[in-house]
Amino acid sequence: MMVDRAQISKTQYIKGLQCPKNLWYSLNRKDLTPPVSPSQQAIFDTGNEVGEWAKKCFPNGVEVTAAFYNSQQGAADTLELIKAGHEVIFEATAINPDGTYSRIDILRKALGSDGWDMIEVKSSTGVKEYHVDDMSFQYRVFTGAGYNINQCFMMLIDNTYVRTGDIDARQLFKLENVTAFVLAKQSQIAEAAPKLMAVLKCGDEPVAAIGGRCFKPFECDYVHHCWKDV
Repeated sequence: MMVDRAQISKTQYIKGLQCPKNLWYSLNRKDLTPPVSPSQQAIFDTGNEVGEWAKKCFPNGVEVTAAFYNSQQGAADTLELIKAGHEVIFEATAINPDGTYSRIDILRKALGSDGWDMIEVKSSTGVKEYHVDDMSFQYRVFTGAGYNINQCFMMLIDNTYVRTGDIDARQLFKLENVTAFVLAKQSQIAEAAPKLMAVLKCGDEPVAAIGGRCFKPFECDYVHHCWKDV
């Protein structure tokens, strides 16, 4: 059964880049989605813990608390926090008129500018290609929603940090500027996003051959279904 209202989040965009079936199944064949495994849950828990530590680096930050699926409320709450003068917003939400939407981990007022910096937190020590795809999608959503985005950063684990006593959140992380890579990806995003939206709106399952992409950058949730006859 096709979803009634098609919207694509950054997670769904990454799924769609990997394989259109991955995206389509995630919205239209929830019966095929396996339960979260203990190893997956451990990864989610680690990501959440890292995210909480990252927030400690911005003590004046405020958080958008609307449920993730309620993107309209999240976007409205973000604008209200901006109007109230807040300069660091966690889980800031934006909706592009084309139906794509995103929550950025940290939206920070750019110093000496009327724009904003986007900061995405990763429990990784280096930038991966899909991290850039993720941020590039978010940049397109926020700029499409009318935000003036100044720079884009990945907030990564600094593996040179040596802990002495309590953890120092400011030393635990490093910021890596990925703005140039994000800007270079915009033409690709502009081409891919409408195609993936069309996949999502289609009532018929897309055709896609199995292969190496079923496992990169992540093992697809639907390998058990697509590979059942192999």
